[in-house]
Amino acid sequence: MIKAKVRRKGSGIVSYEISGHANSGEYGHDVVCAAVSVLGITTANNLYKMAKVKPKASMEDGYLSVELPTSLSELQSSQAQFLLTAFENALMEVVAEYDEFIEITQEGN
Repeated sequence: MIKAKVRRKGSGIVSYEISGHANSGEYGHDVVCAAVSVLGITTANNLYKMAKVKPKASMEDGYLSVELPTSLSELQSSQAQFLLTAFENALMEVVAEYDEFIEITQEGN
């Protein structure tokens, strides 16, 4: 099972963590794993490319952690929150369809 954690501080998302494997299909044909991986990695890349934010990121087999730096301009913060909210919404869509393979928890406010 994939476990995703979204952490908030105040009204904003400050980090997310994805761990585990969905095991919803054969290796290389696991659509749940592929969807979650694409969402997590694309969001991290877009934080850097679009919002000009360099998140603290760590990735290993079956694990991705992305955390915003504490010092952001107002524009960077706004753009980062837009991207992170889109990530969270898309992840919830995956959960709605494949809840036996993925769960999301939220921490913070």
